[in-house]
Amino acid sequence: MNFKTKKVAYLLIALLTGLVVAWALSPIPAVAKKPGEGMYFRLVTHGGDDPFWAVVRKGMEDACEELGCKADIDLCGGDLALQQKRFKEAVAMHPDGIALVINDDTAWDKPVADAIAKGIPVIGMNNDDTKGAAGNARLCYIGQNERRAGRIIAERLFKKGKEKGWDLTKAHVAMPVEVPGAMYGVVRSQGILDAMKEYGITSYEIIDAGGLEMTTVEQRETSYLMAHPETKFMIGLGGIVTDRITDSLKAAGYAPGEIIAGGFDCCPGTLTGLKEGYMEATIDQQQYLQGYFAIYVLYLYKKYGFTPNIDTGGYLVDKNTIKLIEKLSPLHIR
Repeated sequence: MNFKTKKVAYLLIALLTGLVVAWALSPIPAVAKKPGEGMYFRLVTHGGDDPFWAVVRKGMEDACEELGCKADIDLCGGDLALQQKRFKEAVAMHPDGIALVINDDTAWDKPVADAIAKGIPVIGMNNDDTKGAAGNARLCYIGQNERRAGRIIAERLFKKGKEKGWDLTKAHVAMPVEVPGAMYGVVRSQGILDAMKEYGITSYEIIDAGGLEMTTVEQRETSYLMAHPETKFMIGLGGIVTDRITDSLKAAGYAPGEIIAGGFDCCPGTLTGLKEGYMEATIDQQQYLQGYFAIYVLYLYKKYGFTPNIDTGGYLVDKNTIKLIEKLSPLHIR
């Protein structure tokens, strides 16, 4: 290697060395901090390990990912005593906020008021006190206007029966519910009864479907249908009982349309029933938004003191409007 070549090589080495040193000494770009980092929230629910609550959980997790906060969800399987225990444990952790399913008009009055007095924000989600803010001290409510939703689904089904030429004054309405006495079932059934008066229907029964276990629910619905051939309408008051109606109708030997059925939420069995004609319609309460907005509302309350009431749904879904929901249902978004 001649002198000129060596000089060029040394210059290149020096240049590269300088670049490496400069890179090594340059400050490391700071990773942008997410606005909710360091915050922890808790969702205390009466729900179970089922398709409906998987969607609520997904909404919660997506909001946490966006905000950088953390949250846990308690699924108490309809056990009010267990739910109260989990709420007490959550309060003891002194989180940045709690979203609570208020599924009893008296059981939650003192616990919620006491938690707020301790400086822990509590909002309602999914179910609310029947008197709203006048009945419970929760800061706001995120969920469905359940009486309105009950009337919407009932009117759709009764209108279909009238179009078929049925004498609705002689029709019998069956309303299965997972947890008898739970506020969601009570308030939704009131909306259905409102519609029944409008259409001259007087015969009905609220059926104890035996909890959140899907096999038990299907067996009880099937048994009821076989024992009550006078049934002309079946309206599920919750997501699991609605999901099981189609298979129950099949097991009881009914063809599509012989009993006009509908209910709440967009669980997989309900979507199948809509496509096959066993279900006339269902109400989508968009429960993903309940988990998602619960986190955002608690975050916004912590930061700015906002307490918005959000109606997440009273929206009819039928065989003509399920394409988007079918696409998103496997993703636990609808």
